[in-house]
Amino acid sequence: MLNGNHSDSARRCFVLGFDRDDSSRRAANWAVEELGPDGKLVIVHACRPQHAPPSPLSSSHEREQLGRAIVDELLLAGQDSLRDLELAVEVLDEDPASALIDAAKRHDARAIVIGCEPHSRLHRALGVVTDELLKTSPVPVIAVPPGVGVQ
Repeated sequence: MLNGNHSDSARRCFVLGFDRDDSSRRAANWAVEELGPDGKLVIVHACRPQHAPPSPLSSSHEREQLGRAIVDELLLAGQDSLRDLELAVEVLDEDPASALIDAAKRHDARAIVIGCEPHSRLHRALGVVTDELLKTSPVPVIAVPPGVGVQ
């Protein structure tokens, strides 16, 4: 378990960035195992891309509905121990880094947990969420690599 100067309740809370891909599912599995049954997991789905405006083809309400469906899919198909945790779900019409950092502050989270995948040079040049979080997060950022958290 991570050590730090946080209170017991904050020490046991992680914010999870979830976007439906395999890496975020692995991160969810890792977070559930690390927290154990007494932990709190805040699942955050950000509706906007990092460093780009929202799609003009959808409204914020439509993006929120899709985000809620994506998180519901995790809750229905996820491991049983996910339902043993105290859960909070936030679907926000923000970019991922801002949404995760704001949630971590509001919930006094111990860390932000995200999945990690290799990216193309173009993707790296445009910036990835992990890079932004590492630069600006007030709490540790845990990037779960491929092969970890697989059940």
